[in-house]
Amino acid sequence: MSAPPQETVHAAAAEPIESGGRFPAFPTERAERGIQLLSRLAGPVVFFLALGGIAWLLLK
Repeated sequence: MSAPPQETVHAAAAEPIESGGRFPAFPTERAERGIQLLSRLAGPVVFFLALGGIAWLLLK
């Protein structure tokens, strides 16, 4: 027994997904820049929070 052949759908033939007009188009490049900025800031913020927590525990 073999499985029936599957139909393949090419990306060009696929219909674009409509946003319905509720949300404006949001380019992926802009989202990626925002994520990169947050990830760059997350390390130093966590580091200084950890240092502040240690200092608070020592001075408490």
